[in-house]
Amino acid sequence: MANLLIFVFFALFDAGMVGICGLCCSGKEKYSEGKILGIHVPPEAVEDEEVRTLTEAYRSGFRRFQRLNLVLGLLVPALSFLNTGIGILFWTLWLLIYCLAFPFRSMRSIRKMYALKKKRHWIREDQPPHVAVDTRVGAMSDRFPIPWQWHLPALAAGIGLWIFPALRSSFTKLSSGWIFPALAVFLPLLFLSLHLFFTGRRNEVYSQDSTVNEKLNRLTKRTWSAAMLTADYAGMVGLLYICLRIVFGKELSLWDYGVYFIVDMVGAAAVITSVLLIKQRRRDILSRDPQPLLTDDDEYWKNGWYSNPYDRHLFTEDRLNSSSYALNFAHPAAKWWVAATVFICIAAVALCLVLAMILGSLDRSSPEMTIREDQVTISYSFYDCSFSADEVRSVELIPELPEDNFDRENGGDTDTVLVGYFEGDKTGDTMMFLLKEETPLIRIELRDQTVFLNSSSDTQTEKWYEDLITLQEK
Repeated sequence: MANLLIFVFFALFDAGMVGICGLCCSGKEKYSEGKILGIHVPPEAVEDEEVRTLTEAYRSGFRRFQRLNLVLGLLVPALSFLNTGIGILFWTLWLLIYCLAFPFRSMRSIRKMYALKKKRHWIREDQPPHVAVDTRVGAMSDRFPIPWQWHLPALAAGIGLWIFPALRSSFTKLSSGWIFPALAVFLPLLFLSLHLFFTGRRNEVYSQDSTVNEKLNRLTKRTWSAAMLTADYAGMVGLLYICLRIVFGKELSLWDYGVYFIVDMVGAAAVITSVLLIKQRRRDILSRDPQPLLTDDDEYWKNGWYSNPYDRHLFTEDRLNSSSYALNFAHPAAKWWVAATVFICIAAVALCLVLAMILGSLDRSSPEMTIREDQVTISYSFYDCSFSADEVRSVELIPELPEDNFDRENGGDTDTVLVGYFEGDKTGDTMMFLLKEETPLIRIELRDQTVFLNSSSDTQTEKWYEDLITLQEK
């Protein structure tokens, strides 16, 4: 069941991400807002044979790239059915490659289009290469977005889960139970930061008409702020539901995670809707603009990325996707952003590689028990347990685990194995070395903990049981 949940989550995530990227960056080969592939050119450039060849190659290549990655985005998570760790590792590698390859394809097309522009001498002197400013719109920019303070109730709800001792103890006594209230604080902070980032950016100048600039900047900032608030409160409702289930002592079921997923999808839908709304409304408004802004800053995009030493901003609106931002590589802080991104990518791959090794070891190995003199050692993958004969209080051969609520503290709980340290409400400290589909089980009562053990062969399990009984009787 765990592997099925992993597959469904990652497959839906991949399909949504590839789809959003396609919607945001498709159609850039068409003449729009005075540009083709992000480069300012006159209208007659549409009829140029080399431009047609370039735009057709971009369109067909973009479609092939998207279709290929949509298929990979659905197939790669399926590897989790073979091995969870391998599935997550290859998914991480695919995601990094897609995120790097996607902008690089656009960079190549921008460079080719800029080269064609210079070759055809489509640089007009009446379009100065500067960043335009609309002081009227800048003066009213604070009125465009929804106030960021609306995030504070969601943040307060998350913090409240930690303030009250009764609530806090309900999470801390469970294995990994702190993750949910931690997310209830982290996610509001994340959405608040994104809210400030999207709405705190400088106002873009799209037209010589301040009314058009006002409409577009209000549309962008208000839509993004509404999306961040919706995502924040949707996440808060879902996490509060999970937290309340934990507080009232209910074991989380597949339906609980399903409810959380459905509620969380409301926030994801708000973000997707915002991207599409901004794109469509911007196109409609600019298509009716009688006074378009005539500027030419293509010199700063000639390499396929943005590099403007005269722009003090670290990020600017992306040339091919108005819903995202491009890094200004001429900014002094750009190298630190690149270094941090590289570090995060390497750390993500390393973490997934370690996880794949651990889960792969669980799948390839099986529980082992050895007895040397009066010392018993039980091992399974990275976990082991040793005790002497005089520590054994009782040994039983049982058909299944006793009725108890076992919380994992440090170990593995997959579709096939239970291994590591657990805490049972009735059993107390427990170590497990179990293959879930195999019976019977050996229950070993020690002075300070209980050990459960079995083998892939019932004959082997019974032999271990007899060896333990013999050792206990000495």
